[in-house]
Amino acid sequence: MRTDIPDNGSKLAAAESESISRPPSAGMYEKILEVAADAIVTVNEAQEIVHFNHGAEQIFGYAKSEVLGSNLGRLLPAQFRASHGDYVAAFGQSAETARLMGHRREVFGLRKDGTEFPAEASILKLDAPDGRRLYTALVRDVTDRKRMDQQQRFLVDVSAALSGSLDYDATLESVVCLPVPALADGCILDVLDELGRMRRLTHGRTDFAVSSSDVTAATHVVPLVARGQPVGALTLVRMDTTAAYDSSDLIVAENFAARAALALDNARLYHDAQQATRARDEVLGVVSHDLRNPLSAIAMCSRVLVDTPPADATARRELARTIHDSTTWMSRMIQDLLDVSAIEAGVLSLVCVTEDVSPIVTRATELFAGHAADRGVELTLDVDVSAPPVHADAERLVQAAANIIGNAVKFTPPGGKVTVATRTRGDNVEIAIDDTGRGISEQDLPHIFDRYWHSRGSAAGAGLGLAIAKGIIEAHGGHVHVSSKYGAGSRFSILLPHEGGEA
Repeated sequence: MRTDIPDNGSKLAAAESESISRPPSAGMYEKILEVAADAIVTVNEAQEIVHFNHGAEQIFGYAKSEVLGSNLGRLLPAQFRASHGDYVAAFGQSAETARLMGHRREVFGLRKDGTEFPAEASILKLDAPDGRRLYTALVRDVTDRKRMDQQQRFLVDVSAALSGSLDYDATLESVVCLPVPALADGCILDVLDELGRMRRLTHGRTDFAVSSSDVTAATHVVPLVARGQPVGALTLVRMDTTAAYDSSDLIVAENFAARAALALDNARLYHDAQQATRARDEVLGVVSHDLRNPLSAIAMCSRVLVDTPPADATARRELARTIHDSTTWMSRMIQDLLDVSAIEAGVLSLVCVTEDVSPIVTRATELFAGHAADRGVELTLDVDVSAPPVHADAERLVQAAANIIGNAVKFTPPGGKVTVATRTRGDNVEIAIDDTGRGISEQDLPHIFDRYWHSRGSAAGAGLGLAIAKGIIEAHGGHVHVSSKYGAGSRFSILLPHEGGEA
C-alpha cells in the first residue's frame, strides 16, 4: 500500500517565490512611509500637498489635516518660495527622475511656529497611473548636526585664539569675549588675582544684573578649574529666556571653561615666571650696586692697614670702625633681601605677645638720635603711655618703625624736624611719623612701598626699607598710610589694632 506524503518543503518554497514576485500593496507602502523619521511630502504639479507623513508632522509641526491640499510654500521660508517653484518646474522638464536639493545653496524649511531650520532634501518625480505628475520630497532636519558642527568649529577656534598669547591680561580679555555670541549674549568672568582678590570682567549684554523687573535672562555659571585648583568662574548670559541652556550647550560651555582655565593658568604661570626673572635681576642689581660701596670701603681700609698702617692708634681704630660699619651695612642689606622675600612668600616669622607700644617706639627713635644730631635735624618723641597694649612681635615692630623713622631723617634737610608720636585712635594705636622734608611728589606717592623703589634724586640703600615696614605692619593685622605734599613734608601713619579692637 502506498501513502502519499505532502511535500511541505516544496509548498513553502512556492509560497515564498510567489511572495517575492508579488509587489507590496499600496497600503504596505503607506505604512512604511508613515514610520519614516524623515519628512516625506508629496505634491502635484500645482504644488498642492497630497501626502504628508508622520515624520513631516514631527519636523514641521503641522498635523496632516492642516496641510493636505494646501500649497507647499507654507513649508518654505518666504525668500525661497518663488525660486522653489521654478526649481521644481525645471526638474519636471529634465530627464532626471531624482535629484538632491541643496547642491548649489543650503535648503531651509519653515515650521508652524515660524522658525526656520536647515535641512537636507532630495526630490523624486513620478507619473501616477491616472497621468498626474507627482513630486515627492524627502526632508531631513539637520539642525542638531549643523549646531554640533558649529560648536566643534567654535571650540577649535577657541583653542587657537587662547594659545595665541601668554599675556595674562590679553588672555582674560579673550576668555570673556570669545563666548559672545556663540554661547551667550553676554559674559561675566570672575577670577582671583595673585593676592586672592576677586577681579571681574564683562563683555556683551550683562544688564540682567541690573535690578529691573523688565530684564530677564537665562544664565549658566561654569567653574574654571586648572590643576585641581579654582581659577575663577564664568557666567554665560542669554537675554532670551526661551533659549535656555540645554545639555548640548552645557557640554560646550564646560569644554570652553576647561580650555579657558588652562589658558589662564598658563598665562599666570608665565606672568609669575616673568616676575621671578625680574625679581632675580633686581636682586642682582642690588647686590652688584649697593654692596659695592661698603665692599669698596672694606677693601680700601684693609689695604691701608696692610700696606701702610698708620702709626697713630686713633687712625687705626677709625679704619677698623669703617670696616666694622661697612660689614654691618652689608649684613643689614642681606637681611633686608631675606625679609622682603619672606614677606612676599607670606612666611615672615613673628613671635607675638602683649606689648606696650611706647617702649617699642622709643627704641626705634633712639636708634637715629645720633644720626639726626649729626645732620642738624631735630628728632622729637611724644608717646602716650596710657595707650592700650597690642599683640605684637616687638623686635619686628622696632624694625618697621625704624625703617620709616630712618627714611624721614634721611630726607629731612638740616634745620628740619622729625616728630614721632603715639596716640589711641578708636580700635587702633597710631604711630605717627611727621617730617618737614622735601615731601613726595604725587606721581611717586603710589610707589613708595614698592620694593627696590627710589625716589628721584635718591640712590642710597636697596629701596627695601619701606616695603619691609609695610609687610611687617600688615603681618600684624595693621595698616600704614602716607600723606605728603611735595616741598611740604610727609606724614606716615601706622595703625595697629590694640587688644580688644579691630584694624
